Amino acid sequence: MDKFLSKKKLVKDISANMLQTVTTQLFGLLIFYITSKYLSKNDFGEFNWSTAVGFTVIAVASLGLDLVFVKRVASGESVLEISGIHYFHTVIVGVIITGISLLITLLVPSFSIRHPLFFFILLNVAIINIANSFKLCLNGLDAYKQLAILALCTNVFKLLSILSLFLVDRFNVMNVIIMFLTTSVLEFVLAYFLMNKVIKARVKPLLKVAEYKYFILESLPQLGVVVFDSALSRMDLILLGLISTAGITAEYSFVYKVYELSKLPLIIIGPVLLTRFSKLFSHNKQLEENQKNEIAMFFRLELFIMMLIPIFLISVWSPLVDFFTNNKYGAVNETNYWILSACVPMVCIVNFLWTLGFVQGQLKAIMYITMAVSALNIVANLILIPAYGGFGSAIAFLISTLVQVGLYLRFINQSHIKFNFKSAALTFMNAGMAIILGKLWVNNIIFTTVNSIGLYVVLSIITKQINLKHVKQLVLGK
Repeated sequence: MDKFLSKKKLVKDISANMLQTVTTQLFGLLIFYITSKYLSKNDFGEFNWSTAVGFTVIAVASLGLDLVFVKRVASGESVLEISGIHYFHTVIVGVIITGISLLITLLVPSFSIRHPLFFFILLNVAIINIANSFKLCLNGLDAYKQLAILALCTNVFKLLSILSLFLVDRFNVMNVIIMFLTTSVLEFVLAYFLMNKVIKARVKPLLKVAEYKYFILESLPQLGVVVFDSALSRMDLILLGLISTAGITAEYSFVYKVYELSKLPLIIIGPVLLTRFSKLFSHNKQLEENQKNEIAMFFRLELFIMMLIPIFLISVWSPLVDFFTNNKYGAVNETNYWILSACVPMVCIVNFLWTLGFVQGQLKAIMYITMAVSALNIVANLILIPAYGGFGSAIAFLISTLVQVGLYLRFINQSHIKFNFKSAALTFMNAGMAIILGKLWVNNIIFTTVNSIGLYVVLSIITKQINLKHVKQLVLGK
Protein backbone atom coordinates (compact mmCIF):
# COMPACT_ATOMS: atom_id res chain seq x y z
CA MET A 1 0.00 0.00 0.00
CA ASP A 2 1.35 3.47 -0.90
CA LYS A 3 2.50 5.71 1.84
CA PHE A 4 0.47 8.83 2.39
CA LEU A 5 3.16 11.49 2.51
CA SER A 6 6.56 10.06 1.72
CA LYS A 7 5.92 9.89 -2.01
CA LYS A 8 6.72 12.88 -4.17
CA LYS A 9 3.46 12.37 -6.03
CA LEU A 10 1.44 13.85 -3.18
CA VAL A 11 3.46 17.07 -3.29
CA LYS A 12 3.25 17.08 -7.09
CA ASP A 13 -0.54 16.62 -7.01
CA ILE A 14 -1.04 19.32 -4.40
CA SER A 15 1.24 21.72 -6.29
CA ALA A 16 -0.59 21.14 -9.58
CA ASN A 17 -4.00 21.45 -7.95
CA MET A 18 -2.78 24.57 -6.15
CA LEU A 19 -1.87 26.16 -9.47
CA GLN A 20 -5.30 25.65 -11.00
CA THR A 21 -7.15 26.48 -7.78
CA VAL A 22 -5.18 29.65 -7.02
CA THR A 23 -5.57 30.73 -10.65
CA THR A 24 -9.32 30.22 -10.49
CA GLN A 25 -9.69 31.91 -7.11
CA LEU A 26 -7.43 34.85 -7.98
CA PHE A 27 -9.19 35.65 -11.22
CA GLY A 28 -12.53 34.94 -9.56
CA LEU A 29 -11.66 37.40 -6.81
CA LEU A 30 -10.75 40.11 -9.33
CA ILE A 31 -13.99 39.62 -11.24
CA PHE A 32 -15.98 39.44 -8.01
CA TYR A 33 -14.36 42.68 -6.86
CA ILE A 34 -15.15 44.49 -10.11
CA THR A 35 -18.78 43.37 -10.17
CA SER A 36 -19.33 44.13 -6.46
CA LYS A 37 -17.85 47.61 -6.83
CA TYR A 38 -19.38 48.73 -10.10
CA LEU A 39 -22.77 47.02 -10.11
CA SER A 40 -25.48 48.54 -7.95
CA LYS A 41 -26.29 46.73 -4.71
CA ASN A 42 -29.68 45.72 -6.11
CA ASP A 43 -28.19 44.24 -9.31
CA PHE A 44 -25.35 42.58 -7.38
CA GLY A 45 -27.78 41.13 -4.83
CA GLU A 46 -30.15 39.84 -7.52
CA PHE A 47 -27.26 38.33 -9.50
CA ASN A 48 -25.97 36.44 -6.46
CA TRP A 49 -29.45 35.35 -5.36
CA SER A 50 -30.26 33.84 -8.78
CA THR A 51 -26.84 32.19 -8.87
CA ALA A 52 -27.39 30.64 -5.44
CA VAL A 53 -30.79 29.30 -6.50
CA GLY A 54 -29.35 27.96 -9.76
CA PHE A 55 -26.49 26.05 -8.16
CA THR A 56 -28.82 24.68 -5.48
CA VAL A 57 -31.24 23.36 -8.13
CA ILE A 58 -28.39 21.84 -10.14
CA ALA A 59 -26.90 20.27 -7.00
CA VAL A 60 -30.22 18.58 -6.23
CA ALA A 61 -30.60 17.43 -9.84
CA SER A 62 -27.12 15.88 -9.75
CA LEU A 63 -28.67 13.06 -7.66
CA GLY A 64 -25.42 12.79 -5.72
CA LEU A 65 -23.57 11.30 -8.70
CA ASP A 66 -20.62 13.71 -8.76
CA LEU A 67 -18.57 12.49 -5.81
CA VAL A 68 -19.34 8.84 -6.50
CA PHE A 69 -18.20 9.51 -10.08
CA VAL A 70 -14.82 10.85 -8.85
CA LYS A 71 -14.44 7.94 -6.44
CA ARG A 72 -15.12 5.35 -9.16
CA VAL A 73 -12.72 6.99 -11.61
CA ALA A 74 -10.02 7.24 -8.91
CA SER A 75 -10.59 3.58 -8.01
CA GLY A 76 -9.73 2.47 -11.56
CA GLU A 77 -13.13 1.68 -13.11
CA SER A 78 -13.78 2.02 -16.86
CA VAL A 79 -13.32 5.75 -17.40
CA LEU A 80 -14.91 5.84 -20.85
CA GLU A 81 -18.13 4.17 -19.72
CA ILE A 82 -18.62 5.92 -16.39
CA SER A 83 -17.73 9.31 -17.92
CA GLY A 84 -20.20 8.79 -20.76
CA ILE A 85 -23.01 7.98 -18.31
CA HIS A 86 -22.23 11.01 -16.15
CA TYR A 87 -21.99 13.23 -19.27
CA PHE A 88 -25.41 12.00 -20.38
CA HIS A 89 -26.87 12.81 -16.96
CA THR A 90 -25.54 16.39 -16.93
CA VAL A 91 -26.87 17.07 -20.44
CA ILE A 92 -30.35 15.82 -19.54
CA VAL A 93 -30.34 17.83 -16.31
CA GLY A 94 -29.25 20.96 -18.18
CA VAL A 95 -32.03 20.64 -20.77
CA ILE A 96 -34.71 20.07 -18.11
CA ILE A 97 -33.57 22.85 -15.78
CA THR A 98 -33.24 25.50 -18.47
CA GLY A 99 -36.56 24.45 -20.00
CA ILE A 100 -38.38 24.80 -16.67
CA SER A 101 -36.73 28.17 -15.93
CA LEU A 102 -37.77 29.45 -19.37
CA LEU A 103 -41.38 28.37 -18.79
CA ILE A 104 -41.42 30.10 -15.39
CA THR A 105 -40.04 33.29 -16.93
CA LEU A 106 -42.62 33.25 -19.73
CA LEU A 107 -45.68 32.11 -17.75
CA VAL A 108 -45.19 33.95 -14.44
CA PRO A 109 -44.79 37.65 -15.23
CA SER A 110 -44.54 38.70 -11.59
CA PHE A 111 -41.53 36.40 -11.10
CA SER A 112 -39.80 37.56 -14.31
CA ILE A 113 -40.27 41.21 -13.28
CA ARG A 114 -38.74 40.62 -9.85
CA HIS A 115 -36.01 38.26 -11.10
CA PRO A 116 -35.26 39.28 -14.72
CA LEU A 117 -31.85 37.56 -14.71
CA PHE A 118 -33.08 34.17 -13.56
CA PHE A 119 -33.33 32.29 -16.88
CA PHE A 120 -29.94 33.47 -18.18
CA ILE A 121 -28.18 32.57 -14.95
CA LEU A 122 -29.82 29.12 -14.89
CA LEU A 123 -28.64 28.58 -18.47
CA ASN A 124 -25.12 29.54 -17.44
CA VAL A 125 -25.20 27.21 -14.44
CA ALA A 126 -26.41 24.34 -16.64
CA ILE A 127 -23.46 24.78 -19.03
CA ILE A 128 -21.04 24.98 -16.09
CA ASN A 129 -22.51 21.73 -14.75
CA ILE A 130 -21.87 19.87 -18.01
CA ALA A 131 -18.29 21.18 -18.19
CA ASN A 132 -17.86 20.15 -14.57
CA SER A 133 -18.47 16.53 -15.58
CA PHE A 134 -15.23 16.65 -17.58
CA LYS A 135 -13.38 18.42 -14.77
CA LEU A 136 -14.51 15.80 -12.26
CA CYS A 137 -13.15 13.08 -14.54
CA LEU A 138 -9.79 14.87 -14.76
CA ASN A 139 -9.77 15.21 -10.99
CA GLY A 140 -10.40 11.49 -10.52
CA LEU A 141 -7.50 10.78 -12.88
CA ASP A 142 -5.21 13.14 -10.91
CA ALA A 143 -4.83 15.21 -14.11
CA TYR A 144 -4.15 18.42 -12.20
CA LYS A 145 -1.86 19.82 -14.90
CA GLN A 146 -4.73 19.75 -17.41
CA LEU A 147 -7.04 21.33 -14.83
CA ALA A 148 -4.48 24.12 -14.33
CA ILE A 149 -4.34 24.77 -18.10
CA LEU A 150 -8.13 24.86 -18.23
CA ALA A 151 -8.36 27.27 -15.28
CA LEU A 152 -5.75 29.61 -16.71
CA CYS A 153 -7.30 29.81 -20.19
CA THR A 154 -10.90 30.31 -19.11
CA ASN A 155 -10.14 32.79 -16.34
CA VAL A 156 -7.85 34.94 -18.48
CA PHE A 157 -10.60 35.06 -21.11
CA LYS A 158 -13.20 35.96 -18.48
CA LEU A 159 -11.11 38.76 -16.99
CA LEU A 160 -10.21 40.22 -20.38
CA SER A 161 -13.87 40.10 -21.39
CA ILE A 162 -15.06 41.95 -18.33
CA LEU A 163 -12.32 44.57 -18.69
CA SER A 164 -13.34 45.06 -22.32
CA LEU A 165 -16.84 45.97 -21.11
CA PHE A 166 -15.29 48.92 -19.31
CA LEU A 167 -13.29 50.00 -22.35
CA VAL A 168 -16.39 50.14 -24.57
CA ASP A 169 -18.57 51.56 -21.79
CA ARG A 170 -20.92 48.56 -21.79
CA PHE A 171 -20.54 47.44 -18.19
CA ASN A 172 -24.00 46.44 -16.94
CA VAL A 173 -25.45 43.35 -15.33
CA MET A 174 -26.90 41.87 -18.55
CA ASN A 175 -23.63 42.20 -20.43
CA VAL A 176 -21.78 40.68 -17.47
CA ILE A 177 -24.09 37.65 -17.65
CA ILE A 178 -23.49 37.31 -21.41
CA MET A 179 -19.76 37.38 -20.70
CA PHE A 180 -20.17 34.60 -18.12
CA LEU A 181 -22.19 32.54 -20.59
CA THR A 182 -19.51 32.88 -23.26
CA THR A 183 -16.80 31.85 -20.81
CA SER A 184 -18.82 28.81 -19.71
CA VAL A 185 -19.10 27.64 -23.32
CA LEU A 186 -15.34 28.07 -23.73
CA GLU A 187 -14.74 26.06 -20.54
CA PHE A 188 -17.04 23.30 -21.84
CA VAL A 189 -15.11 23.01 -25.12
CA LEU A 190 -11.63 23.10 -23.53
CA ALA A 191 -12.53 20.69 -20.71
CA TYR A 192 -13.98 18.23 -23.21
CA PHE A 193 -10.86 18.43 -25.38
CA LEU A 194 -8.46 17.96 -22.42
CA MET A 195 -10.41 15.03 -21.00
CA ASN A 196 -10.45 13.23 -24.35
CA LYS A 197 -6.72 13.84 -24.69
CA VAL A 198 -5.97 12.37 -21.24
CA ILE A 199 -8.04 9.21 -21.68
CA LYS A 200 -7.07 8.92 -25.37
CA ALA A 201 -10.66 8.37 -26.46
CA ARG A 202 -13.69 10.45 -27.36
CA VAL A 203 -16.33 10.53 -24.63
CA LYS A 204 -19.96 10.69 -25.76
CA PRO A 205 -23.17 10.90 -23.75
CA LEU A 206 -23.92 7.27 -22.96
CA LEU A 207 -27.23 5.75 -21.87
CA LYS A 208 -26.89 2.22 -20.54
CA VAL A 209 -30.08 1.79 -18.56
CA ALA A 210 -28.85 -0.93 -16.21
CA GLU A 211 -25.52 0.78 -15.45
CA TYR A 212 -27.20 4.19 -15.15
CA LYS A 213 -29.74 2.78 -12.71
CA TYR A 214 -27.01 1.15 -10.62
CA PHE A 215 -25.00 4.38 -10.67
CA ILE A 216 -28.02 6.30 -9.32
CA LEU A 217 -28.81 3.66 -6.69
CA GLU A 218 -25.22 3.75 -5.48
CA SER A 219 -25.38 7.54 -5.27
CA LEU A 220 -28.80 7.88 -3.61
CA PRO A 221 -27.47 8.08 -0.05
CA GLN A 222 -25.16 10.82 -1.29
CA LEU A 223 -28.17 12.65 -2.79
CA GLY A 224 -29.44 13.45 0.67
CA VAL A 225 -26.02 14.85 1.52
CA VAL A 226 -25.95 16.99 -1.63
CA VAL A 227 -29.49 18.30 -1.14
CA PHE A 228 -29.02 19.29 2.46
CA ASP A 229 -25.44 20.43 2.01
CA SER A 230 -26.73 22.83 -0.64
CA ALA A 231 -29.31 24.03 1.85
CA LEU A 232 -26.57 24.51 4.43
CA SER A 233 -24.26 26.45 2.11
CA ARG A 234 -26.76 28.54 0.13
CA MET A 235 -30.06 28.60 2.01
CA ASP A 236 -29.03 31.60 4.09
CA LEU A 237 -28.49 33.67 0.93
CA ILE A 238 -31.70 32.36 -0.68
CA LEU A 239 -33.76 33.12 2.44
CA LEU A 240 -32.19 36.56 2.72
CA GLY A 241 -33.30 37.27 -0.85
CA LEU A 242 -36.84 36.16 -0.03
CA ILE A 243 -37.21 37.71 3.42
CA SER A 244 -34.89 40.72 3.34
CA THR A 245 -33.88 43.36 0.79
CA ALA A 246 -31.63 43.07 -2.25
CA GLY A 247 -29.16 45.44 -0.55
CA ILE A 248 -28.79 43.26 2.54
CA THR A 249 -28.55 40.19 0.29
CA ALA A 250 -25.73 41.91 -1.61
CA GLU A 251 -23.86 42.71 1.62
CA TYR A 252 -24.10 39.16 2.92
CA SER A 253 -23.26 37.60 -0.45
CA PHE A 254 -20.08 39.72 -0.47
CA VAL A 255 -18.91 38.62 2.98
CA TYR A 256 -19.88 35.00 2.31
CA LYS A 257 -17.85 35.03 -0.90
CA VAL A 258 -14.82 36.28 1.04
CA TYR A 259 -15.44 33.55 3.63
CA GLU A 260 -15.38 30.97 0.81
CA LEU A 261 -12.10 32.44 -0.45
CA SER A 262 -10.75 32.11 3.09
CA LYS A 263 -11.06 28.33 2.66
CA LEU A 264 -8.61 28.37 -0.27
CA PRO A 265 -6.18 25.82 1.25
CA LEU A 266 -9.08 23.40 1.77
CA ILE A 267 -10.20 23.88 -1.83
CA ILE A 268 -6.67 22.96 -2.93
CA ILE A 269 -6.14 20.00 -0.61
CA GLY A 270 -9.68 18.56 -0.48
CA PRO A 271 -9.78 16.90 -3.95
CA VAL A 272 -6.28 15.44 -3.45
CA LEU A 273 -7.29 14.13 -0.03
CA LEU A 274 -10.39 12.45 -1.48
CA THR A 275 -8.52 10.60 -4.23
CA ARG A 276 -5.68 9.64 -1.87
CA PHE A 277 -8.06 8.31 0.79
CA SER A 278 -10.04 6.45 -1.89
CA LYS A 279 -6.88 4.59 -2.89
CA LEU A 280 -5.77 3.93 0.71
CA PHE A 281 -9.12 2.41 1.66
CA SER A 282 -9.96 0.71 -1.65
CA HIS A 283 -8.72 -2.71 -0.42
CA ASN A 284 -10.18 -2.45 3.12
CA LYS A 285 -6.76 -2.94 4.70
CA GLN A 286 -5.68 -1.57 8.06
CA LEU A 287 -3.37 1.44 7.86
CA GLU A 288 0.15 1.09 9.12
CA GLU A 289 1.21 3.14 12.13
CA ASN A 290 3.56 5.34 10.10
CA GLN A 291 0.70 6.12 7.68
CA LYS A 292 -1.51 7.20 10.57
CA ASN A 293 1.24 9.47 11.88
CA GLU A 294 1.79 10.97 8.44
CA ILE A 295 -1.93 11.68 7.99
CA ALA A 296 -2.14 13.26 11.47
CA MET A 297 0.86 15.46 10.74
CA PHE A 298 -0.57 16.40 7.36
CA PHE A 299 -3.87 17.46 8.93
CA ARG A 300 -2.15 19.57 11.62
CA LEU A 301 -0.25 21.40 8.90
CA GLU A 302 -3.42 21.81 6.83
CA LEU A 303 -5.29 23.31 9.78
CA PHE A 304 -2.37 25.63 10.57
CA ILE A 305 -2.37 26.94 7.00
CA MET A 306 -6.17 27.27 6.98
CA MET A 307 -6.04 29.93 9.71
CA LEU A 308 -3.56 32.26 7.96
CA ILE A 309 -6.08 33.90 5.59
CA PRO A 310 -8.73 34.57 8.31
CA ILE A 311 -6.06 36.06 10.61
CA PHE A 312 -4.90 38.38 7.82
CA LEU A 313 -8.42 39.46 6.83
CA ILE A 314 -9.60 40.05 10.40
CA SER A 315 -6.56 42.28 10.95
CA VAL A 316 -7.25 44.49 7.91
CA TRP A 317 -10.97 44.07 7.20
CA SER A 318 -12.78 47.44 7.45
CA PRO A 319 -10.03 49.79 6.19
CA LEU A 320 -9.04 47.48 3.33
CA VAL A 321 -12.49 46.41 2.14
CA ASP A 322 -14.04 49.88 2.43
CA PHE A 323 -11.12 51.35 0.49
CA PHE A 324 -11.57 48.93 -2.41
CA THR A 325 -15.41 48.94 -2.47
CA ASN A 326 -16.11 52.65 -1.97
CA ASN A 327 -17.33 52.03 1.60
CA LYS A 328 -20.02 49.58 0.43
CA TYR A 329 -19.04 46.27 2.06
CA GLY A 330 -16.37 46.91 4.74
CA ALA A 331 -17.53 48.18 8.13
CA VAL A 332 -21.06 46.90 7.51
CA ASN A 333 -19.69 43.35 7.21
CA GLU A 334 -16.86 43.32 9.76
CA THR A 335 -18.75 41.48 12.50
CA ASN A 336 -20.23 39.08 9.98
CA TYR A 337 -16.77 38.14 8.73
CA TRP A 338 -15.47 37.58 12.27
CA ILE A 339 -18.32 35.13 12.83
CA LEU A 340 -17.89 33.33 9.52
CA SER A 341 -14.09 33.14 9.89
CA ALA A 342 -14.60 31.17 13.11
CA CYS A 343 -16.20 28.49 10.91
CA VAL A 344 -13.06 28.05 8.76
CA PRO A 345 -11.18 25.62 11.06
CA MET A 346 -14.42 23.77 11.81
CA VAL A 347 -15.14 23.30 8.11
CA CYS A 348 -11.62 21.90 7.75
CA ILE A 349 -12.39 19.33 10.49
CA VAL A 350 -15.71 18.47 8.84
CA ASN A 351 -14.04 17.99 5.45
CA PHE A 352 -11.45 15.61 6.91
CA LEU A 353 -14.08 13.53 8.72
CA TRP A 354 -16.47 13.67 5.76
CA THR A 355 -13.73 12.35 3.45
CA LEU A 356 -12.93 9.60 5.94
CA GLY A 357 -16.59 8.62 6.22
CA PHE A 358 -17.19 8.82 2.47
CA VAL A 359 -14.35 6.48 1.48
CA GLN A 360 -15.41 4.07 4.24
CA GLY A 361 -18.92 3.93 2.79
CA GLN A 362 -20.70 5.75 5.64
CA LEU A 363 -23.01 7.56 3.24
CA LYS A 364 -26.13 7.08 5.33
CA ALA A 365 -24.48 8.51 8.44
CA ILE A 366 -23.23 11.48 6.42
CA MET A 367 -26.71 11.97 4.96
CA TYR A 368 -28.43 11.98 8.35
CA ILE A 369 -25.86 14.39 9.79
CA THR A 370 -26.24 16.76 6.85
CA MET A 371 -30.05 16.57 7.00
CA ALA A 372 -30.09 17.43 10.69
CA VAL A 373 -27.62 20.30 10.35
CA SER A 374 -29.33 21.73 7.26
CA ALA A 375 -32.73 21.63 8.96
CA LEU A 376 -31.21 23.45 11.92
CA ASN A 377 -29.65 26.02 9.60
CA ILE A 378 -32.97 26.72 7.85
CA VAL A 379 -34.88 27.08 11.13
CA ALA A 380 -32.17 29.32 12.62
CA ASN A 381 -32.19 31.53 9.51
CA LEU A 382 -35.98 31.82 9.55
CA ILE A 383 -35.82 32.94 13.18
CA LEU A 384 -32.79 35.24 13.00
CA ILE A 385 -33.03 36.90 9.56
CA PRO A 386 -36.23 38.92 10.25
CA ALA A 387 -34.66 40.40 13.38
CA TYR A 388 -30.97 40.66 12.47
CA GLY A 389 -30.64 40.40 8.67
CA GLY A 390 -27.20 39.29 7.48
CA PHE A 391 -25.85 39.14 11.02
CA GLY A 392 -28.58 36.62 11.82
CA SER A 393 -27.54 34.47 8.85
CA ALA A 394 -23.93 34.49 10.01
CA ILE A 395 -24.95 33.42 13.53
CA ALA A 396 -27.16 30.66 12.10
CA PHE A 397 -24.26 29.37 10.02
CA LEU A 398 -21.91 29.37 13.02
CA ILE A 399 -24.40 27.43 15.17
CA SER A 400 -24.99 24.91 12.38
CA THR A 401 -21.27 24.39 11.80
CA LEU A 402 -20.63 23.81 15.52
CA VAL A 403 -23.35 21.17 15.61
CA GLN A 404 -22.02 19.61 12.40
CA VAL A 405 -18.53 19.18 13.90
CA GLY A 406 -20.00 17.51 16.99
CA LEU A 407 -22.08 15.08 14.96
CA TYR A 408 -19.18 14.10 12.67
CA LEU A 409 -16.94 13.49 15.67
CA ARG A 410 -19.64 11.34 17.23
CA PHE A 411 -20.77 9.21 14.28
CA ILE A 412 -17.89 8.88 11.79
CA ASN A 413 -15.90 5.68 12.24
CA GLN A 414 -12.39 6.62 13.39
CA SER A 415 -11.05 3.13 13.99
CA HIS A 416 -8.57 3.53 11.10
CA ILE A 417 -7.56 7.11 11.92
CA LYS A 418 -8.36 8.73 15.25
CA PHE A 419 -9.06 12.44 14.91
CA ASN A 420 -7.07 14.55 17.41
CA PHE A 421 -9.59 17.14 18.59
CA LYS A 422 -7.19 18.54 21.21
CA SER A 423 -4.68 19.44 18.51
CA ALA A 424 -7.37 21.19 16.43
CA ALA A 425 -8.57 23.14 19.48
CA LEU A 426 -5.01 24.29 20.19
CA THR A 427 -4.65 25.64 16.67
CA PHE A 428 -7.91 27.57 17.01
CA MET A 429 -6.85 29.01 20.39
CA ASN A 430 -3.46 29.99 19.00
CA ALA A 431 -5.16 31.91 16.21
CA GLY A 432 -7.62 33.62 18.56
CA MET A 433 -4.88 34.66 21.00
CA ALA A 434 -2.69 35.96 18.16
CA ILE A 435 -5.51 38.12 16.79
CA ILE A 436 -6.44 39.55 20.20
CA LEU A 437 -2.86 40.36 21.19
CA GLY A 438 -2.05 41.69 17.73
CA LYS A 439 -4.95 44.15 17.86
CA LEU A 440 -4.24 45.19 21.46
CA TRP A 441 -0.59 46.03 20.92
CA VAL A 442 -0.89 48.44 17.99
CA ASN A 443 -3.52 50.43 16.13
CA ASN A 444 -1.96 50.21 12.68
CA ILE A 445 -3.31 47.58 10.29
CA ILE A 446 0.11 46.75 8.85
CA PHE A 447 1.72 46.18 12.25
CA THR A 448 -1.42 44.46 13.53
CA THR A 449 -1.26 42.00 10.64
CA VAL A 450 2.46 41.32 11.04
CA ASN A 451 2.13 40.89 14.81
CA SER A 452 -0.93 38.63 14.57
CA ILE A 453 0.56 36.29 11.95
CA GLY A 454 3.97 36.28 13.67
CA LEU A 455 2.43 35.44 17.04
CA TYR A 456 0.35 32.69 15.46
CA VAL A 457 3.42 31.05 13.92
CA VAL A 458 5.38 31.29 17.20
CA LEU A 459 2.50 29.90 19.27
CA SER A 460 2.00 27.05 16.78
CA ILE A 461 5.67 26.08 17.09
CA ILE A 462 5.66 26.36 20.89
CA THR A 463 2.53 24.18 21.19
CA LYS A 464 4.01 21.74 18.64
CA GLN A 465 1.17 22.11 16.17
CA ILE A 466 3.72 22.47 13.41
CA ASN A 467 7.15 20.90 13.16
CA LEU A 468 9.65 22.59 10.85
CA LYS A 469 11.35 19.26 10.13
CA HIS A 470 8.06 17.71 9.01
CA VAL A 471 7.21 20.78 6.93
CA LYS A 472 10.56 20.49 5.16
CA GLN A 473 9.95 16.78 4.50
CA LEU A 474 6.54 17.53 3.02
CA VAL A 475 7.80 20.34 0.79
CA LEU A 476 10.67 18.20 -0.51
CA GLY A 477 8.36 15.20 -0.97
CA LYS A 478 10.51 12.85 1.09
